[in-house]
Amino acid sequence: MLHVQTVLFPTDDGPAAEAARPVAEAWARRYGATLHVLRVEIVPPASDLRASARPAEDVRTGDVVEARRRSPTAADAVLRYAGEVSADLVVLGTHGRSGWDRLSLGSTAEAVLRQSPCPVVTVGPEADAEAAGPVLAPLAFESSSDLAIEAAVAAAADLGTSVVALHVVEPVEVPLPYMMAIPPVRVADVEARVVAALGRWVRGVAGDAVPVDVDVRSGHAAFQIAEVAAEVGAGLVVQASHGRRGVNRWLLGSVAEAVARRAPCPVLTLRVGARQIVRADDRSPAAVPRADWAELFDALSRRAAAAPYEVSVEVVSPDAAGAVFQSVPLVGITYDPRSDELDVIAEGVERHVVRPFAVRSEAGPWALDAAQDEGAPGPWAFVVVGADGTRERIVVRAVPG
Repeated sequence: MLHVQTVLFPTDDGPAAEAARPVAEAWARRYGATLHVLRVEIVPPASDLRASARPAEDVRTGDVVEARRRSPTAADAVLRYAGEVSADLVVLGTHGRSGWDRLSLGSTAEAVLRQSPCPVVTVGPEADAEAAGPVLAPLAFESSSDLAIEAAVAAAADLGTSVVALHVVEPVEVPLPYMMAIPPVRVADVEARVVAALGRWVRGVAGDAVPVDVDVRSGHAAFQIAEVAAEVGAGLVVQASHGRRGVNRWLLGSVAEAVARRAPCPVLTLRVGARQIVRADDRSPAAVPRADWAELFDALSRRAAAAPYEVSVEVVSPDAAGAVFQSVPLVGITYDPRSDELDVIAEGVERHVVRPFAVRSEAGPWALDAAQDEGAPGPWAFVVVGADGTRERIVVRAVPG
């Protein structure tokens, strides 16, 4: 289940912005959230200090707050207000083109998507605000997509619909001199492997909560995502981003921005590092940011060097399960970001995971803090998702003494 208590809807009263109002009202109504309707008066930069000194003009009627703010840019006002009210979700309409003083997918929407302290729902010019089909989750094999599938499953459960997990195999351009040395790759073979890996990964998150279909396409990612959304009649697209630009990657840049502009339905964008809206008490362990992996496992290794600890590893994939080793004295756990390899080393045995793309912890995103806290008793339990979609549960605990 998603956790949404405060919805922010910025509007300039124009048709593009107002197209998102039914979506904002529906999200607020579904979760019993307070809806904040924000209008921004644009003022010259020199008067920004004087503008901020003026009292806020907020009027509350039931669960709706009408707010007005003055700012040199709409984006700054939206971001400040989102922080002010601890918004769980921002819902805004876009023009699908750039613009400076209107709520468009350009300076305003791009800045909000890139910097928002919470997830953002965009409603583009071609989007059907009333669409009620499955939730489409475009996924890449990296940790940020783990957030997307988790949120997509929760949203589908709340909406009483299914999930379509999509991966797009983009073309790889090889310089002509190298083509003789690189054997040709059959797209059909790649797609078959992707379907298998994606299926194991997604089923491990979804369980029996919602029906899940897996789809793999080839081509330009943004175009294929929009096309599949139209084909399946998607009611929502859920995508993840790192909040920065990127080329040919699933970051907020060419792909995520284009999806927000082209999608035929509302798009929920989850920025890594922003407040998440999946309930913390859900059964599934919460994703640990990739930036914390090396420090997290180093902290546990230091514990094992200072006192007796034991480790257990078991496969917990839907299509395979069983213990790899149990309660073996722990030597250490390492993650090397350069080689993208995770090693669990115990007395007489070790487990090697190449290119893990997600680490989930029962301690949630605070796993690193707990591991570094000398007073924390543990145990520490993780689910590591490998490059082939295989899920392994690692449990580290102090040896009773």
